[in-house]
Amino acid sequence: MKGYIKGKTIILNEPLPADINEGEEVEVIIIASQKKYNFPTFKFGIKDESLNREIIYERAQDIF
Repeated sequence: MKGYIKGKTIILNEPLPADINEGEEVEVIIIASQKKYNFPTFKFGIKDESLNREIIYERAQDIF
């Protein structure tokens, strides 16, 4: 069952099942999903070796 948080209240997207009665104990699990953007995004995929300064300078010397 999914919903969203408004203030300090959880708003459910669909009604509770009919077999749940008032006063019954239920377990609630909250999974926070990442914010969805209304535009396409992508991961950069930067290699660890590209962050190494020595490797960058060696490659630059080879080019020039």
